[in-house]
Amino acid sequence: MKKTINYILAAFSAVVLVSSCNLDLFPNGSVAYDEEGALFHDAKELGYLENGLYTSYRSGFYGEYSITEEVMTDGFNASADYGNNYGGVHRVDSDLNPGDYYIRDFWSNRYGAIKNYNVFIKGVEVLPEEYKALGAQAQLVKGEAYFFRASAYLDLIRRFAAPYDAATASAENSGVPLVLVYDQNEKPARATTQAVYDQIKQDLDSAYVNLSSKAGAKASQKITIDAVNALYARYYLDVKDYTNAASKASEVLGSKASYALSSTVKEFQNEYYKDAGTEAIVQLYASKSENGSGTNDLYTYMASSPSEVSDNEEGRYFNKPYFFPSQKLLNLYDQGDLRLACWFTVNGVNNLTNEVYPTFIINSFRYDVTIFTKYLGNKDLTSSAVLNARQHVKPLLIGEMYLIAAEAYYRNGNESAALSVLNALQEKRGAILSSGVTETILYNEWFKETIGEGLRLSTIKRFGQGYSERTAQAVASSQELIMKGDNFEKKSVAASDYHLNWPIPTNDIQTNPNLVQNPGY
Repeated sequence: MKKTINYILAAFSAVVLVSSCNLDLFPNGSVAYDEEGALFHDAKELGYLENGLYTSYRSGFYGEYSITEEVMTDGFNASADYGNNYGGVHRVDSDLNPGDYYIRDFWSNRYGAIKNYNVFIKGVEVLPEEYKALGAQAQLVKGEAYFFRASAYLDLIRRFAAPYDAATASAENSGVPLVLVYDQNEKPARATTQAVYDQIKQDLDSAYVNLSSKAGAKASQKITIDAVNALYARYYLDVKDYTNAASKASEVLGSKASYALSSTVKEFQNEYYKDAGTEAIVQLYASKSENGSGTNDLYTYMASSPSEVSDNEEGRYFNKPYFFPSQKLLNLYDQGDLRLACWFTVNGVNNLTNEVYPTFIINSFRYDVTIFTKYLGNKDLTSSAVLNARQHVKPLLIGEMYLIAAEAYYRNGNESAALSVLNALQEKRGAILSSGVTETILYNEWFKETIGEGLRLSTIKRFGQGYSERTAQAVASSQELIMKGDNFEKKSVAASDYHLNWPIPTNDIQTNPNLVQNPGY
């Protein structure tokens, strides 16, 4: 029986300029999905749908989608004025539960996007004969949809399930629901962890075939074969196939696109302030009029100085963050490390912008506290003089490929290769080179290199570690600029703590009797 479903696909109808051309909205802002008919009728409509896929993908980065796990772990301390933002998540207490907004939003974002990917993949599979002329173009976009779906499931399994272990991966309800066909009435149970990772691999294999002709390019606005290989590297690292993890990461490192780590202050400025660098494997479109993703503004919150401060400060721009970088994190960087110099504002001096941004916290007093400014913002993406943390989304960066290769070589017993890759990263960043490789050195390098990128929780889980305390900056602690107590700067989380596997959201548990909640909640 023919079924026609009319529904609003906000992601499909949004205007996303993934290239320089200007695209229009679908008529009436909606798509009529006919399971037996054509999802699109010409190249123009196909282009609209492709933009919608990119909207779905881009919307899941930055803001709460990366901040949640960063402030849940040990890199940040809540300021005294944090207003309970990410409260339960940061405290890792009873408020980090199935009703937590941030956990719910992550789950719903990824499954909402998966719905769109499924619709498109199915739509191409049943493309009527009269539209076969669009086949080549449609297959490229289908490859992107497979890539996006693989990315979404990898994000979900990393957060809502225990780390991959071949001995337990086939246990019932150990993974997340696998939904591969759009069906609004379906109430899927949780698949096994093995089944989810197998599907990720299958989607990546399909993406690889469909996108084999899309050569990599620095800061590409479209998914390329390098992006597929980078996601393969993440997948293989998770499932402990270290030979293939190192191979895929190395393939990206050796790409003809010639990605390069920033190794001078100017290069850091280009990459992390102007979005014009050489580190991004993928850099998604953004403009002053629309951004389409979250902003990491909780680390900075820039505003104009209040009138009650001294004359030489009034009217200047300052930061009033909700979260400060922990001293525990800062202590890991060598003094000559460019990541410390460029990703953190020390005593108000910001090397990315060559400006001075004082930190005002309480009663308009200035305090010289180090703040995290890796995501201060791109001045070309704001219409005011206040940087608002809006930047081009960079889902995949070359720094991660160095880390994956080094970790994979090390775990495969090839310490000389691991040291070579690790030293190449450290040398570019201006850090002291390691004389050898240990698990602790690799663990700390992941912390330093990927801070703020939403990879901290997966790193902690993959290494089988919890964390011990979030030692605060001395000034922040002595001047009562941070929240204090056992659930704040003294917080310790064991590797066995059930909170490291996020809970299935309340609404899904209540409306879907086939779902089983994670242990502990």
